[in-house]
Amino acid sequence: MKEFFKRIHTEKFRWYDEILLVSIFSFLITLAGQLLGSILNGLIFVKIFDMNTPFNATFFQYFSTIGVWIFGVFIIAILKHRRPILKAISTKAKGNNIRYLALGLLIGFGLNFGCAAVAMLHKDIHISFSRFEPLPFLGLLLAVFVQSSSEELIDRAYVFQTLKKGYRSKWVAIIGNALMFSLMHGFNPGVTTLALASIFFSGLLFSLFVYFFDSIWCAYGIHTGWNFTQSILLGLPNSGLVFPYSIFELDTATATSTFAYNVEFGIEGTILSTIVLMLACLVVYLIGKKRNEEPIDVWNLNK
Repeated sequence: MKEFFKRIHTEKFRWYDEILLVSIFSFLITLAGQLLGSILNGLIFVKIFDMNTPFNATFFQYFSTIGVWIFGVFIIAILKHRRPILKAISTKAKGNNIRYLALGLLIGFGLNFGCAAVAMLHKDIHISFSRFEPLPFLGLLLAVFVQSSSEELIDRAYVFQTLKKGYRSKWVAIIGNALMFSLMHGFNPGVTTLALASIFFSGLLFSLFVYFFDSIWCAYGIHTGWNFTQSILLGLPNSGLVFPYSIFELDTATATSTFAYNVEFGIEGTILSTIVLMLACLVVYLIGKKRNEEPIDVWNLNK
């Protein structure tokens, strides 16, 4: 048994790097961060802002995930054996720049809008223009960025970097955090096995960009672009969650569940999105293999 573990673990592996413990701890960090965000929302935001307006209700539902950022960074920073992970979200990583962030936003928009366009052409969904307000548009883009990047902080920074340090195979980190990302959506409204598969491949896509392009910022962008397009731009459910403010509005009475759309979960609960994300993963993998570049090793960087 010892020989087996020597073959799969690196010399830097410690007992707290075991994949099950890392998964449990990441879940607890997320839970505590969400609780902190809810407290901030209840003690501060609700008392200052009118939560009955569609914009405010949507903004703070997304923005309350700032608690995950606050608590997550705090925990990583105070734990000496986890502190190097902070370098992976900084500009020390070569791919963490505005260019890759913008590229990620475009990729996320393209992937999600492409799937939605198929659903519209197939007449599974009908949307109509509701409003466009520049400041709310930018405000919600910020709020969705906070929510999306908070999940990336936990999965593509904490989980990914920890498993990459402790396990010899890069696929333990790449696949392990994508699986954790999928399972954390297991309690969302309307979730199905197909929906979890779709979310797994989205997490895998983010992981491949982190590994092959050394850019968690690109993962921030893809995640934000995907979520913003479906929930704020098109007014569709975001992993089963529906928000009151959107630029276009969905006619829920005529929506139909098919290969391209799921009435309860949205685009992500379909075979179409699963295939699209699988193909995107394949493309990124092939390009990444050709680039043949190693990501930042945060555990060996000088302070």
